[in-house]
Amino acid sequence: MWFPGPVLFRIGPIPINTLGASVALATLFGLWLINREAKRQGIQADYMVEFAIYCVLGGVLGARLWFVLFKWPYYAAHPAEIFMVWMGGLAIQGGILGGTLVGIWLAKKHKLPVWQVADIVAPALILGMAIGRISDFLTGDAYGIPSNSILAVSYPPGTFVYNIFGSTPVLPMPLFEAIGDLIIFGFLLLIKYRKPFQGFLFLQMLILYSTLRFTLEFWRGDSLRTLLNLKVAQLTALATIILAIGFMIGRYRQMKAAHRE
Repeated sequence: MWFPGPVLFRIGPIPINTLGASVALATLFGLWLINREAKRQGIQADYMVEFAIYCVLGGVLGARLWFVLFKWPYYAAHPAEIFMVWMGGLAIQGGILGGTLVGIWLAKKHKLPVWQVADIVAPALILGMAIGRISDFLTGDAYGIPSNSILAVSYPPGTFVYNIFGSTPVLPMPLFEAIGDLIIFGFLLLIKYRKPFQGFLFLQMLILYSTLRFTLEFWRGDSLRTLLNLKVAQLTALATIILAIGFMIGRYRQMKAAHRE
């Protein structure tokens, strides 16, 4: 199996970074999906292109800051590496937070309905996350625990996981997560015309992804354990599920109240 590591390929002397290529691909697919859905819903496409680009930037920044925060002792001793994003180290949950905060700010700036915009973005977001996890699979990042399972894979030198486990087979957790993300993506497309209220798709995506992430983290080999022997990502996933359910209940009550008036 082909595992390119941090460099996907080269054009002459110019290296094409695997992570950068995945971000670019996710952005292109995301822009297409967002632009198409925005037009269908009568929202000016120019706003949504700006929205998507800034959300990607906010997401990358949030993903990096989140990763650095939970590995601060290392980065405090190696501050120059904080900016070396191409070497890996983006946390999806931090990316969701960063992108969401930027998205809320932009929606309010352009006087767009926040929950409607969130629903437009939700399928593109989960698709982008799937593409990102495929990138992690190719570079050996976000790797699983060592295993003798038939599903386990061995990585060559030059990949991130090789520096930890050598050629010992590990579970391909990024690939499992990418498959789960694609299933969520398909589900969102199926229900988008039957959502009971604005914001339902986005909140449903958060709940489904966080449930997936909480489950898969039990087999991740690179995550920090904290309270109750759970990992940081699992605690974050639980908090996200609780918040999303709370918002969903609130939105449902608003809808019922509006129908009674």
